[in-house]
Amino acid sequence: MNGRLRVPGRLATLAATAAFYLATANTALAASSVPPAAQKALQPVENMIGALVAITIGLGVAISGAVIVWGGIEKTLAGANAEAEHRAHKRIENGIHGLIWMFLASVIVGTITAIAVAYGLISSP
Repeated sequence: MNGRLRVPGRLATLAATAAFYLATANTALAASSVPPAAQKALQPVENMIGALVAITIGLGVAISGAVIVWGGIEKTLAGANAEAEHRAHKRIENGIHGLIWMFLASVIVGTITAIAVAYGLISSP
């Protein structure tokens, strides 16, 4: 797989179709589907889910950063040992991949939140 992320064609097609439907859907259809009383009752659940997502993404960023630092320390201490240097390099690479995933997760959560607010499904955070 030579180290590159490959997205299957079906997944890309599904994402493009979902984006098209979200972009062309009428916001008035969704806004009337959630009664105000239900929105008020679900407000604590919305807040709890938002807090859990924020904590999870923050924890993921912290762990990824720690993995990068750990890999840097291992690479520094590897000296002339090529195998230890390779393991440290992979650890740094995995930490960077973790940061990328956390960034993508925050973008996805932000996009879903913005869409839900625009459709009136949740209140603005």
